[in-house]
Formats: sequence, structure tokens, C-alpha cells
Amino acid sequence: RGIGRAMAQELARAGAAVAAAARSEDQLTETVALIEDEGGRALALPADVTDQQSVECAVAETERQLGPVDLLVNNAGGGGQVGPLWEVEPGAWWHCVEVNLRGPFLCARAVLPGMIAGRRGRIIITSSLAGVGPWPYMSAYAISKAAVTRLSENMAAEVEAYGVSVFAVHPGPV
Repeated sequence: RGIGRAMAQELARAGAAVAAAARSEDQLTETVALIEDEGGRALALPADVTDQQSVECAVAETERQLGPVDLLVNNAGGGGQVGPLWEVEPGAWWHCVEVNLRGPFLCARAVLPGMIAGRRGRIIITSSLAGVGPWPYMSAYAISKAAVTRLSENMAAEVEAYGVSVFAVHPGPV
């Protein structure tokens, strides 16, 4: 939905075979149908980006049906609870960090061996300007987006010699 759906559709229009992964199977099915209606090739993969096995299964299925992954777009994310740090529910706060940071880590970790072996690939991680400075009452979101930007910078430095590029993008208000 939203940014992810728009990116999937544009990549398909540009000729890419697209594997779309998300927890919401109904929205995945709709996204794939939209792509296929325009003549594109797409695969729906229900997955939870915070679950290592789920991510690894989705990547394996992508490779089985579509071939090696050349581009990973880490776009899953959430805003978390709104409120002062001392009042938000700790489990909800941490879940936001898991989706926004653990998700891109697990997804990148799953595709990088293939990219490194092929000596090519691109990883894009959706970050946010919220990660650049304080965002009162949205601490889990701001902190996780700052961390994901640092993750992309570190990952980029580690994989550059293998022909793989990593970017964090800040799409702005949506």
C-alpha cells in the first residue's frame, strides 16, 4: 500500500519482475493484480519482516520463481505509539523499532549473499527526516529511522568492494 505499492508498480513498468512482501495478504494480492493488469510480472509473498524465517522463506521463494535478487527495497515501516517516552507501552515502542530496523537488517542479510556472489546489487532502505533530529512524542519512530540510516551507511561501506550499493532514502511527507 502507499509508497511500497507505488514503487512496485513503477519498477514493474520499468520492466522489473517484482516480488512484493508484506503481512497484509489482501493488499499484496491487489498490488500484484494491478501490476499484472498493466502487463507486468509480480509475485505476492506474505511475510513478516521482523521474523527471520519468514524473511528467508520469502527470499528463497523469490529466487526460485524470479531468479536472483538485484534490487531490495526495504520499505516496511510503522510510526509506533504517540506520546511521551515514559507513557508509551514498552512492547509497542520496541515493536516499532523491530519493524523499522530489524526488518531492513533481516531482509538485507537474506539477499546479500547472492548479491555479493554475483558482485552486483542495490539495497534501498526507506528512512525519514524524523531520524535527523528529535521528534518529540514519536521517539521509537525517530530513533529507529536514525538507526536505519546508520545501518545503510555501515552496510554500504561493507559491501562496496563487492559491487553492491546501499542507500537510505527520505521520501518526505506522504
